[in-house]
Amino acid sequence: MSEREPLPAERKVLERLGHLPLDFRAMAAVSNLFRASTAIRRHMERTVLAGDRLSWTSFVALWVLWVWGEMESRELAAAVGISRPTSTGVVTTLERRGLVRRRRSSEDGRMVRVSLTPAGRRLIEDLFPRFNAVETAVTARLSAEEQETLAGMLRALYRTVGGNGAEG
Repeated sequence: MSEREPLPAERKVLERLGHLPLDFRAMAAVSNLFRASTAIRRHMERTVLAGDRLSWTSFVALWVLWVWGEMESRELAAAVGISRPTSTGVVTTLERRGLVRRRRSSEDGRMVRVSLTPAGRRLIEDLFPRFNAVETAVTARLSAEEQETLAGMLRALYRTVGGNGAEG
């Protein structure tokens, strides 16, 4: 099967909606981006993250803290791409597991700063190479040039909808 051949869902959409004046190329691009990202996320949760009892969101929070270091809780929520209340739940779970710590900001006692604990750092340092190995496997059908092109196209879409580049 060719990579350019429409998926059964795409064929069904064309069959049912083909008479309407819609931009089917844009629809296919966005819906396949969603399908692929959802499938990859589920695959990563099943194959890499489940062994460490991590959700995708918890993993991203650990990764962001590993790369950027200690952050104010609302900055962490924005970087992970989740709401502040959701972030509070994720951080609470990670804190209970001893992977992150919270402390009041010395500049503003109302603000909370979040950082990795030594156990959290060890976990993400052990986990990330395994995660990246699955990223490599997931993209194995694409040449290095295609991977770079895809990354660039996805950056363009991200920037179109308001991404500022600071998120993980």
